[in-house]
Amino acid sequence: MSSNLLPNIMKKTTCLAIIISVLCLFATKVEAQFFKGLFKNKLAAEMQNANITLNQTDTTITVPYTLKGYRNRYYAVRLAYSNNSGNSFKGPLRSVTGDVGDSIRAGKDKKIAWKFKRDNPYFDGKNISFRLDVVEMPKVATGGPRNALRSLLMPGLGDTKVRNSYNYGWIAVGTYASLATGGYFLYRAQQTYKNHKNRLANDAPAHLAYFKDAKRFQNISTVFFITGASVWIGDVIGVYFRGLKNKRKIAREKERLEAEKAETSSFRILPHTDGRSGQVALIWKF
Repeated sequence: MSSNLLPNIMKKTTCLAIIISVLCLFATKVEAQFFKGLFKNKLAAEMQNANITLNQTDTTITVPYTLKGYRNRYYAVRLAYSNNSGNSFKGPLRSVTGDVGDSIRAGKDKKIAWKFKRDNPYFDGKNISFRLDVVEMPKVATGGPRNALRSLLMPGLGDTKVRNSYNYGWIAVGTYASLATGGYFLYRAQQTYKNHKNRLANDAPAHLAYFKDAKRFQNISTVFFITGASVWIGDVIGVYFRGLKNKRKIAREKERLEAEKAETSSFRILPHTDGRSGQVALIWKF
């Protein structure tokens, strides 16, 4: 096939691939906000009011509920109560057990048991109502630069370890779709050029059209191949530097804790004898 226009086409496709790669690297922040918005719509806690039970023997009230949310995330669940028909609530309650705290997953048949006499010895149960406060526990990624190898195996896989969001499958889908589309147009280019080479056309214009179509399909294939490869390589590089940033952050935090520990351990009380009076005093030594 002729390659007269190939240098200009390669320049355009390379610039396009670079732009797409940069956009994909910055898209992780946009993606986090997008899925955060979806999460707000999905999160819901439904109390089963008809099944709330009171055990007067051990002064316990059991509150069942259903927590709707994403299965792979943790939620902080708090319980509060009102004894003035919901005008104001007291909480979060402390004497609670069950599905309450900072590591609760979504699901059905959740229960919270409240020892009401411990929190309020004068609790009489009149005009009682409950409220569940649920928030997502933020993900704190601590993965290091070695997770770039995970993205080398599959684009987006390393991001789940070094970034604070959850959904990076779109990177793999976009990369593979780009490469697959490039393969499809490469196949079309080869088949069309084969028709041109075998002179299947009966006239010169149709014969030339095969050649032009083959060149066009090859150019499109090049664009998609460069784009897919650029996104893949860009993701590996992005994961490496994000992991390096996490590693340095953890190292600084470790140094800070060790410094605080060393400062605390150096603080001690020593006896000191006054040579003139013979009395024992205490000296603060740091």
